[in-house]
Amino acid sequence: MNPLISGLNDKVFLVTGGASGIGLACAQALAASGAKVVCADLQQTQDLPQGCEFRKLDVCSEAMTNELVSDVLARYGRIDGLVTSAGISRVGDLQSMTLQEWEQVLQVNLTGTMLSTKAVASHMKQRGQGSIVAIASINGMLGNPTNLAYCTAKGAVIQMVRSLASDLGSYGVRVNSISPGYIHTPMTAMLDELPVGKAFEEMHLLKRAGQPAEVGNAVAFLLSDLASFITGVNLPVDGGFSAAKVIAI
Repeated sequence: MNPLISGLNDKVFLVTGGASGIGLACAQALAASGAKVVCADLQQTQDLPQGCEFRKLDVCSEAMTNELVSDVLARYGRIDGLVTSAGISRVGDLQSMTLQEWEQVLQVNLTGTMLSTKAVASHMKQRGQGSIVAIASINGMLGNPTNLAYCTAKGAVIQMVRSLASDLGSYGVRVNSISPGYIHTPMTAMLDELPVGKAFEEMHLLKRAGQPAEVGNAVAFLLSDLASFITGVNLPVDGGFSAAKVIAI
């Protein structure tokens, strides 16, 4: 058990995109703190740690999302927190990307986040407590070439979090987002061996890419009672990328 993050023991969390990458790291951090974690994803790609269970979910489906939340509530009686980590990326600028690619990225990254939040919000409002963390991106804070749909969707997630925090705060429900920088995950694996990947690392003030666990620990903190007076915040976990403009040489 992780002794550094208190107040998570026996709490129940739902993590979308929880079977790999940042979502899995979030689930691992929560489980290490004694929580029960439901990892919802399209397919289970890795062995889940003790304290985690897998459930299949297409975050674009409102019916599947509502059914999953109802099942979790029936089994555990409550959902203390939600992490929306399910996401995809499609490279392309305004001229090169197709309408289908644009709509797919927004459907998964933005609408999927909204549907998951909507499904748990009424329960959290009724209980008068709960914490939601959406995984955004530094590409939602800053522009990025040939990444139009992803930047747009993640930027909208950050703004949605502010609006949700405004709507849910009076019910005792906190809503925050985290914007990771360059993190070594299956989604970024294609960059790891390319010169552009190394150049991207050098733009981070810490001169390295991050690890999924470094994002997971930040998420666990925001979900915990240690962050009880924090809501409506977008926290960059980016090795300083968004703090200063660094040109890789």
